Amino acid sequence: MNLPNVSSLSNVSFTTAYKEVAKQLLVGLIYFIASLAAFWVSQNLETVPESSAIFIPAGVKIAFYLLTPTRYWLTLWVVSRALAAQLGLTYSGVWEFDLFHGFWQELCFIALVYVFKNSRWPPSINDSLGILSLILLCVASTSIKWFLFASAFEFTNVLVAKELLQYQLNMCLGDITGSLLIAPFIMLIYDSKYSFNKIRLTKLFGLVATLVCFILIVFFVYAVRPDTYPLLRLASLLPIIWFSYKYGSLGAVSSAALINALIIIEASITHEPSNTYISQLFILANAITSMVLGAAITELKRKNNELKQTNKELKEQLTQNTALAAKMVSVQENERKHLSQELHDELGQNLTALKTDLAILSHLSNEDTQSFVTTLKNNANSMYDSVYQLMHYLRPRELDELGLEKAITQGRLKSLLHKENIKYQPQFKLDNSLSKDHEIAIYRICQEAVTNCMKHSNASKLVINIINSDEFIELTISDNGTLVTPTDNSGHYGLAFIEERTTALGGTFKVFKQNGFTIKVKLPLSFDGAIN
Repeated sequence: MNLPNVSSLSNVSFTTAYKEVAKQLLVGLIYFIASLAAFWVSQNLETVPESSAIFIPAGVKIAFYLLTPTRYWLTLWVVSRALAAQLGLTYSGVWEFDLFHGFWQELCFIALVYVFKNSRWPPSINDSLGILSLILLCVASTSIKWFLFASAFEFTNVLVAKELLQYQLNMCLGDITGSLLIAPFIMLIYDSKYSFNKIRLTKLFGLVATLVCFILIVFFVYAVRPDTYPLLRLASLLPIIWFSYKYGSLGAVSSAALINALIIIEASITHEPSNTYISQLFILANAITSMVLGAAITELKRKNNELKQTNKELKEQLTQNTALAAKMVSVQENERKHLSQELHDELGQNLTALKTDLAILSHLSNEDTQSFVTTLKNNANSMYDSVYQLMHYLRPRELDELGLEKAITQGRLKSLLHKENIKYQPQFKLDNSLSKDHEIAIYRICQEAVTNCMKHSNASKLVINIINSDEFIELTISDNGTLVTPTDNSGHYGLAFIEERTTALGGTFKVFKQNGFTIKVKLPLSFDGAIN
């Protein structure tokens, strides 16, 4: 037995540990840089000291915790404390790294993110329920931070109750704004990194080109008429709606991030409190509208694509079923033709010979046996008629000998109805010659309809109307029968037979039960799956 090489196992373990440590350090570095940049932007938006109306680091934090596996969360915690120490060094000149500062606040935040991430509807930007979950997570996390753990922030101790509540509301709204501003955009970038196929790249290039044109137009209008900025900000939802319709979540989140970035730039330049807080409301409106609308349109497009794929599969299945029905009818018709020929050649000739022998025997028999011979002759004639009817049912020779029009208007169908005292009114009007497959199908349908009329309908009149257009043959068979439903032992086989014949030629079949019984059949003239 070969034992595993201990040295090889050690090398594999060391390599795995090295890769894991490298990934942890890379994630921590990216998180540190992104958070630091977000703090710098938020600092430039401060209109009141220690109070940011748009706190972007909150969105960076939520996005990283949602996108990274739980094994990275300890690294994110350590990096967040290192970031706090770095900011303390920047503001006060003192580096103070405290890993357990705000411990319960961070623990509650992590627990909340874990619950949402592993819930039935985890936060996402690709579906409506995921969007609602993301918005709810942003609201819940910031509310817990500023209302449950307000005492953890030293600068809140100097505020009285009313001022503290106002401060908490302002800071909570600022965190929500920052979360909904940046978190969806980071999640969009993360989701897109695995799906850059040719179609998506083309779509992305079109989106980027359109966004660049939009930026140039906005800058041009703002440069020429700066006083139009309130109007431009008010109309910021319109391009978001268009991008959502055109590109789904990708266009919605991208356009909202770009428009909100322009609003932030303008707010940081003017640095007016009233303008910053108004911009905050527009950023919230743009972010929420873009996510909800983009997710809804993305879901609609996805369902539409699924529906198209399902329709395609159903059409393929219908084509296969039609071809199968055509093949089945072809095999059935060939077998009937073969049986009809066998009956004619074998049983028919034997019955003819038997009738001839019985005719001779009747001349040779005496009076005592004459009645017996007569009975045999009658039985032979009945057998011959039954065999003839069976041969006609299996393969109507009159169709080959007379043609479709005369076979329907003057043939056996007419004589059968006449025997049953049913008035027969055939109306045959065809401008074009039909294929053999169509002739057989039409005759068989009429034959089955006549049989059903005689057995089940209790009708006194039957009308068959056959006409054609440039593309279709329309066959209507109606009677004035009084029995609405067939007999119990009919089994509906006649209608099923008609439907099979219609399906085999790619046609449609409808039945109406009003003032009698009506069958309407529509057959295409140019059907590729015709019977061979």
